[in-house]
Amino acid sequence: MPRFHFEAVSYSGSTEKGILESDSLQSARQLLLSKQLVPISLSPYLEQSKKSIWQQITFTKQRLSQDELTFFTKQFALLIRSGIPIDQALAILSEETTSSHVQDILEGVLDEIRSGMPLSKAISTQPKSFDTLYQGIVAGAEQSGKLGLVLQELSLFLDKRQALRQQITNALVYPVLLISISIMVVIFLMTSVIPQIARVFASSKQQLPFLTRFIVGLSEFLTTWGWLLLVILLLTGFCAHFLIKKERIRKSFDEFCLNLPMIGHLIRSFEVARFANSMSMMIAANVPILDALQTARQTLSNVVLQFAIVDTEKRVREGTSFSRALGMTGVFPSLLIHLIRAGESSGQLAQMLKYGAQNAELDAQQKTKMISTLLEPILILLMGLIVLAIVLAVMEPILEMNAGIR
Repeated sequence: MPRFHFEAVSYSGSTEKGILESDSLQSARQLLLSKQLVPISLSPYLEQSKKSIWQQITFTKQRLSQDELTFFTKQFALLIRSGIPIDQALAILSEETTSSHVQDILEGVLDEIRSGMPLSKAISTQPKSFDTLYQGIVAGAEQSGKLGLVLQELSLFLDKRQALRQQITNALVYPVLLISISIMVVIFLMTSVIPQIARVFASSKQQLPFLTRFIVGLSEFLTTWGWLLLVILLLTGFCAHFLIKKERIRKSFDEFCLNLPMIGHLIRSFEVARFANSMSMMIAANVPILDALQTARQTLSNVVLQFAIVDTEKRVREGTSFSRALGMTGVFPSLLIHLIRAGESSGQLAQMLKYGAQNAELDAQQKTKMISTLLEPILILLMGLIVLAIVLAVMEPILEMNAGIR
């Protein structure tokens, strides 16, 4: 019989944890309630003794990847629009999948639905797979009765978001690869080749040019203290990662990033596209604007823009229109503000937000291509100059020695 790990609160207010046996998740919940225990969390219990050595070494995947989430949403929307009930649609998708962790997640959601939960509450039990945006859109779709249509729009949004991320990643692959290879070549030259040549120069006892002395000195430092430099760099990275989590420092860092030439514009376009797309889907799903703003804010990664949405929420709550409140923050593009104002006037706010998202996505794609086009020759030139300096530092004394012999 299946076993479940539970955490529950008794009617007296005490918390209890343990393991119980039951036929299903629903019957396990009923069993706890019959014992006057209100379940807080209830999940299948995996015994360590039944796991393989490989499963114990590696962690079990407990979330859907972006590709898996997009594929699930597409298939789920198709089944719902075909008139298949939610529980049957989830059961079909769970049976069809070949991935064990996807099946576990879908079965967990299915058990919650069969116990009487609505879909939005059921997926909220799997927050690692279904984020707050997903939950908010599904909740609004349930209220509007357009679940299939909204899920179809959501799958398109997830597709576009993944494609935009992939495009940015692909644009950065070549520069990162070029930098990595160049650094490895320079390190090899400075720690293996230059020390051997330096011994030849030392035996000749000639006066070396400044560039050669500098390169030889840098080579000696890297050979002797390279490990210390690596430790300092790692500690600096660790400290920066820790400090960036502090709200004040993170806000200053994000503000600095937004003010960078080209890079700041790219970040803003990417964030605006994400925000406008999120708002468009939630408004179309009849989610109240304040709830939509709160959910869309959590999809943003830039703290400056997050604070701007918080200010927008306050002003909208006080009676200011959405377009005016967003425009007063001064961090969102004027085109988006004008589109929102037109949408408020015409009653087509969701559609105008969608237009704004499309414009921001196109702008982000163009900026990514431009940055990638400019970055590649700059990096090639920079690395070429470094290698040239090393070659000149080696060749200049050799040429002087040859001239002296003649």
